Amino acid sequence: MTVGVESTHRMAELTLAALKKIGLPATPTNYEIWYAHAEGKNPALSRDIQKVMDGFGKVSQADAEKLHQTHIQHADLSRDVVDLVTRFQEEVTDLYDVIERTGEYAVGHNEALDGLSDQLRQTTREFPAVGKLLEGMVTVAKDMHSQNEQLETRLADSVTEIHTLQRNVEYIQAEAMKDPLTGIANRAMFDRSLERFVGEAVEKGEALALVMADVDHFKNFNDKWGHQTGDQVLRLVAEVMNANVKGQDLLARYGGEEFAIILPGTSLENAQMLADRIRRAVESRRLRRRRTDENLGVITMSMGISAHRAPDTIETIIERADQCLYAAKESGRNQVITEDVLKAKRSEPSAKAG
Repeated sequence: MTVGVESTHRMAELTLAALKKIGLPATPTNYEIWYAHAEGKNPALSRDIQKVMDGFGKVSQADAEKLHQTHIQHADLSRDVVDLVTRFQEEVTDLYDVIERTGEYAVGHNEALDGLSDQLRQTTREFPAVGKLLEGMVTVAKDMHSQNEQLETRLADSVTEIHTLQRNVEYIQAEAMKDPLTGIANRAMFDRSLERFVGEAVEKGEALALVMADVDHFKNFNDKWGHQTGDQVLRLVAEVMNANVKGQDLLARYGGEEFAIILPGTSLENAQMLADRIRRAVESRRLRRRRTDENLGVITMSMGISAHRAPDTIETIIERADQCLYAAKESGRNQVITEDVLKAKRSEPSAKAG
């Protein structure tokens, strides 16, 4: 116990020192973020803290609020999902127990009734105490009726509670899988969906393409116009991309200014056509600052595309799409590069040498 107290006090000291260093007040929200960072158990949070630090190692309060919303509040949502699912399972188990117990009672009552009926048939003339047997039979019947009424009431209550839990679970699961800024799927939903789609592609032998997209020069844009305008850009990009994604395709915010599109049943060539259509649509939009109506210029995107190939894993298909995205950035941005194009580019020097 002593070790635990000393450890938490040490973590608290580190947290307060970190907040002082980056220039943030020790509010409950900020303390919660940097305590989790100091623990080192949330690498995604630590990575995003590094991203939002300026050249002097400072973090704005606005960025801190976003970090809290993404990494603390949404983690709480996930815990709520677990809690609701647990309650749901307990309610169903309790319901089954009631049905089983009542079923046992019903079997006992039926056996008692059968026994009484047989006895009545055999002893109606021989024994004068038929009235007592009839009275016992009525008592058993009434008991059965009471048990059935209790079961019906318990069933009705449980069904209502289960429906309520189901609605709550579905709502919280949906919210936990949604990016709060753009309203599209978040990274958790992307990871879950890609695993499922890759499994289906392997099972059915169907095509699958993955598009990784990044807003060009977003950090410079953010530094020049501010985070609120940067958020406006991300919402616009998500809106344009979502308008071009149909059916079972999944658009997600992969992280920061990076987006991903999973395209089941789609070839590399068709994925390239879709990505280029999205790229042109984003480029054609003109952004204006809401408060001042200033022209913010043109937003462009770079994209990389990979296609599922046996024996691909989740990691390898993402890695190839990322390599293509990086190549698009290196080649001047505002373009789409597929893994076939990248492969051809890489083979050019050796072909010339030969």
